[in-house]
Amino acid sequence: MKARETSREVCEIQGLYGPLQVLEGKVQRVWALQEMQQGDWRTEGGARLKVLEAGIWNRGRGPDFQEAVVELDGRRISGDVEVHLYREDWWRHGHDLDRAYNRVVLHLVLFAGGMERPVLTAGGHRPAEWVMGPWMREDLESVVGGEPGLFGELAPELREWLQADQPEGIRERLRVAADRRWIDKESMARYLFSTHGWEGGLHRLMLFHLGYPFNRRPFYEMAEAFRMPAWRERALLERLRSQWEEAVHWTTGRPANRPERRLEAYLQLNHAVPDWSERLGRFRGNKGGPGAGSGPGEAFVMKTADIRKAWEIQASRKWLREEVFGGILNPSLVDRVWIDVCLPVLAASGRLDGQVGSLLWFHALPGSCPDGFRCLLREAGIVEGRDYPLCNGWIQGLYRIDEQLRLERIRSWAGRTSRGSQPEA
Repeated sequence: MKARETSREVCEIQGLYGPLQVLEGKVQRVWALQEMQQGDWRTEGGARLKVLEAGIWNRGRGPDFQEAVVELDGRRISGDVEVHLYREDWWRHGHDLDRAYNRVVLHLVLFAGGMERPVLTAGGHRPAEWVMGPWMREDLESVVGGEPGLFGELAPELREWLQADQPEGIRERLRVAADRRWIDKESMARYLFSTHGWEGGLHRLMLFHLGYPFNRRPFYEMAEAFRMPAWRERALLERLRSQWEEAVHWTTGRPANRPERRLEAYLQLNHAVPDWSERLGRFRGNKGGPGAGSGPGEAFVMKTADIRKAWEIQASRKWLREEVFGGILNPSLVDRVWIDVCLPVLAASGRLDGQVGSLLWFHALPGSCPDGFRCLLREAGIVEGRDYPLCNGWIQGLYRIDEQLRLERIRSWAGRTSRGSQPEA
């Protein structure tokens, strides 16, 4: 089979029945459940490998599995396991420079081959390496079946629910879940606004979200340490790098989207458009648009296309991108900032009616989202044609429900694991 990489966490191969996309999340699942043929497993160094405990599946930053226990030639070793499609992903992902991976004892790859240089941690340790591909129980067509989601695959229960329920029931549950997400975002914005005012709250929330999941805390600390006027000087970046050298995961993410690039963009924004926060504060929206003064249920059942046209959402996007952000932030990031930062702060500060903010937030363009979500919403009849295009509300609802289903499954799995580890009576 010929393999071709399409991103850091997915590759495309030519299978028996056409191209297949293989995600790391799928390979992680095989390891977690030990769904492999048993036999004389040998590492690339020739050591006999035996798995005693696959480890705790880590959904956040750091090695994919923690606290694993393996035997190498009969020697028991505890540590972390990192899963990749290819050997060279170790360097592509920057693990050789990241101390979070110093406890990796086994580097697991799906495909053999790749760069010949040794895999080393930042601490100089060389973990054992094992090629799992030849020991898969099923062919790759069976293994990679399904749609990708937040963590490489959707919670199976999510697909089952969407396939079993009627569109009306799906829409109602998604509305409720999306509403909870909006309440959470507006509540955080309200706290920041009441504590730090318009500019201070907006500044903190902006950097918090620019930190993305792995760097939100240090980015928020940067906002606390340096008020918005200080971010008009590009020389500040050097100080940030020095002061937060240990706290920020500088090599996490794609090179074009790493923390330093986001900090540079924010510095450039404040330098080029120093009054951008004041400009954003002037947004009021079209007060006469549909949904204003009506209940949430009435507004949400209206056609997304009608809402976007009446509230001139495309014009608002252009104004935000060009007049507020000076064309500095890319369109996808502008959409995300509008959803996660601007609308919650505008509503929390009273500059925008909370109900209108919720309406615009629900029907906004979603920015980036898992392709699997798009497919499921189409299959369920939620996204249909021009009148009901993909919008942020349905995606936010899926996020929350998917998270809830995963937490339920993790709790159930953890309970079984805990019971299974108890000695028999």
